[in-house]
Amino acid sequence: MRHETAQIRIHPGICTGASTQEQALLARIETLPGLRQVAIGRNLAGSWGAGDYTLDLQFDPVASCPPGHDPGLAAALDGLAEVDRVAYSPISDGLRAPLLRQGIWRTLMFRVRPEAPDWQVRGLEQDLLRMPGYMPGILNWRLARVLSPGTWTHVWQQEFASAEDLLGEYLMHPFHWGRVDRWFDPEFPEWTVQAISHAFCPLETSLIANHNRTEEYAP
Repeated sequence: MRHETAQIRIHPGICTGASTQEQALLARIETLPGLRQVAIGRNLAGSWGAGDYTLDLQFDPVASCPPGHDPGLAAALDGLAEVDRVAYSPISDGLRAPLLRQGIWRTLMFRVRPEAPDWQVRGLEQDLLRMPGYMPGILNWRLARVLSPGTWTHVWQQEFASAEDLLGEYLMHPFHWGRVDRWFDPEFPEWTVQAISHAFCPLETSLIANHNRTEEYAP
């Protein structure tokens, strides 16, 4: 399977309600060839450097072009929205609550500095993957490297029971500020990340668990 995520920005002047916007987006997205799964959620207040919606897609690999060479999504949403899209390959993931319902889906897309040495990038990745061990509110998670050309190099995704678990425990935890933040702060010698897009939205069911099940049972 091929995984993609995107930030969708509705063009100014399109004033339909949220439910109508989602219907219009899905009606176009569902025509993409090889699409296995699609999920869309309207980003909540507090998202930063993101769009109006977070979109997640899963494709049959044989039915799609190489990452970064398929214009289908941008073409499908032409005239309605701008697309900030990445294809990615998971490094590691984890599941505490595969049956999660009505939760929160958080997507952090980030870009590491091109001059950052490999040891810093690996240290950053390792510290991100250590976070669930300190924060029980992170119910499911996945860290991935971006395959497609463009702004971003990594995607860090988490699932929570509520926005309070993200905005409280996750963002304010001592491990976050004492260990992880150094990779994102230009004032630290270990500064590695130079740009981020932080978005969170409602989640009906666990996308990470659904993706894993699709991978497991794919013919």
